[in-house]
Order: sequence, then structure tokens, then C-alpha cells
Amino acid sequence: MKKLIILGLAAALALPSFAQAEKKVDIASIKADSVTVLKPYKAKDNWFFGVYAGTNFSFGENTRFNKGKMFGPSFGLSVGKWFSPAVGARLRWAILQQHHMVNTEMEAAYPNLDPVYKHGMTSVFFDGLFNFNNIFSRYREDSRFNVIGVLGIGFNSAFGFSDNSADWTNTGYEIDTDGGTYLAIHAGLMLNYKLNNAIDLNLEATYNATDDAYNGVRYDRKYDGYMYIVAGMTWHFKDQYGDRRFHYVTMTDQAKIDELNRQINDQRAQLVPPPPVTKVEEKVVENKVLNMTVSFIIDKYNITDLQKDNVKAAAKYLEDHPDVNLIITGYADVQTAYPAYNLRLSKRRAEAVYNMMVDEFNVDPSRIRVDYKGDTIQPYQKKNEWNRVVVFITEPRNK
Repeated sequence: MKKLIILGLAAALALPSFAQAEKKVDIASIKADSVTVLKPYKAKDNWFFGVYAGTNFSFGENTRFNKGKMFGPSFGLSVGKWFSPAVGARLRWAILQQHHMVNTEMEAAYPNLDPVYKHGMTSVFFDGLFNFNNIFSRYREDSRFNVIGVLGIGFNSAFGFSDNSADWTNTGYEIDTDGGTYLAIHAGLMLNYKLNNAIDLNLEATYNATDDAYNGVRYDRKYDGYMYIVAGMTWHFKDQYGDRRFHYVTMTDQAKIDELNRQINDQRAQLVPPPPVTKVEEKVVENKVLNMTVSFIIDKYNITDLQKDNVKAAAKYLEDHPDVNLIITGYADVQTAYPAYNLRLSKRRAEAVYNMMVDEFNVDPSRIRVDYKGDTIQPYQKKNEWNRVVVFITEPRNK
């Protein structure tokens, strides 16, 4: 039996491209005390309820388009949840009236036959929702218009065939008026307009593929389909914060940011020092990794006050050990962004540390050099976020 195939929706997270940074980074121009992130949400947040009304058009084997007779009414309800600004899910229930009409040749051959028969149908679908605006660009709280992809699986149940459907038997069509329930899949698009914080206006069109017998007739094919076109309204429920939409929060409390960095450093200190020496540098025997590191917030290369103490400690180490130089090696975590972007980010992190050591702690530039690995090497395997880091590696001086 031939299988139905619907191509899945592919999402790619596009991140902004940054120009190549110069060797000298202006530390004074960087804001070190804020980061913008989405509020933390729970399972009870970001739920919605929708109502829809519109029409449908059958593509069954014994149908043709004629003076609007093929359009039947459709009504629906849905309840769902957005897991993130880009991805959500819903359960949708609909009731429809389907119209089917014989082709022109059959109507001419049987002039006394009522060419249209009708039946009712209910459908239940579980749908994945994909907000293309937020998949391909950063979520904007003030955005009013969104394009949402719909991909779902469910079933259709036919019932209530009109009395005249029995007359079609004379034409060679055997219509089963008992109805039935059939597996179905569908895909489509929803155009969404935010009227206010609570209400969206929707226009949705989906193509539904189901078993050939859903309209009471098995003919010369295995599958039938119909279009479902509706307009509707979606109501967003309040979340734990009293909001109805996703919102960003700006962390402007330097103490909180430093506390997060301190927790990372404390946990990292409990680990056995990682062995990036054998992987990062060729001079395996003579080099070693210092215990002090500089941690960074996601997608940032500015140095917080807490991390500045680690830079100072590295500068002091050089002062106390005149026989070694330092390699300042920057990294980025592999689960964020993409390789080319992460390589530039790790370079900026290493350069920020380099500039601070030279400008603020008066380290001789000839005793330090910058290296950066992007996400090609992850020195910390247990915690992905720990790899947003600069590591200090010693090397013999004048060799």
C-alpha cells in the first residue's frame, strides 16, 4: 500500500553576522552589567484557546467545481501551548459539512440524478506549530504579524449522508452511508495578526489527506483530500507573571551576574583540570593550564567585575614567574550559534582578556599571546555553558 509522504518543516536558527574584530578591543565601551534573556516559563504558561469558522472544499474522485456548490461550512475549536516563541502545539477539533458532485459526463448521462450529495464530518488533529518569524530571526515582542506553519496528524469521521446519495448507485458509485473513521494528516499555513496582548486574528488554510473511503466511495485511488480554509480568533491566557506573551527580562543587577559566574567557577574548581594541553598546544611537556579562568555570559565577550579578579590573578602569576609566558585561549560553547560565529566570539573573548592585562595590569605584551578555538574544542565536557571561557596556558619564555 502506497504511503502518504509529507515533507517535514525544517527550522534553522539564523544568527547575526559580525564584522571581523580588530586586535585592539575598547574595553571601556562595553557594558558589563546587563544581559537580556526570556523570562523562565513553566508548563502552565503560554496556553491559548482558539475558535474558527470558514469553509472546505473536497478533492474526492466524484467531485467537480461548479457555482460554489462544492463549498461546505466548517467550524472549529483549538487549545494549545507555545513552548518557545518559535515552536508550539495544539489540539484542534472541527465539524464540517462536505459536498460531493458528479463529473460533467456523469451528470449528462443521468439527467434525473441530483448531482450533489452531502455528509457531515468531524475531525480531530494534533498539530505542531512553527512560527517562521521566530525560527529565522530573533523574537520581537512588538511584532504584530506572524506566519505559522502547521503540520499535524489525526482522524476524520464521516456521518449523516444525505438521502439522495442512494441514487448514485445507478451510476456505478457504491456509496457506503454508514460512514467511518479514518486516519489523516495535514499541512498548511496560518497568518496571524496580534490585535492586542490577549487576542490574535487568524487566517488558516490546510490541505488534509485521508483515506479514499472517507466520503463513502472507494474508487480508482487510495487517498482523497480536502482543503480547510477558516478565519478565527485566538485568546492567550495569562502566565505566572500576569503576561499573555513571551517577554524578555534584562538582568541589570551586577551582583546577580557575578553570582552566576561564581557558581560556575566553584563547580569548575571541583573538577580535575581538563587536558587541553595535549590537544591545544604542541608543546605538551613544558606547558600547563592555570587554575584561574575567565567565564563569560552567553553570546558576550565583556569581562564582569568578578572575572576581572581572575585576570588580575593571571597577571600576578606572570609577575611571580618570569621564566614563563602565557597563551590566552578563547572558547565558545558548541550548543549556541554556528562554528564561524563562535570562532569570532572566542577570538573577541581572548582579545578582551589580552587588552585588560596590558592596559589595566601593565603586563608586557611580549609575554602573552592570543589564541582562540571557537567551538572546535570543548575543554569542559560535563557542562556546556562552562565552555564560554578563556583559559590561561603557560609556555617557556624565549623558546
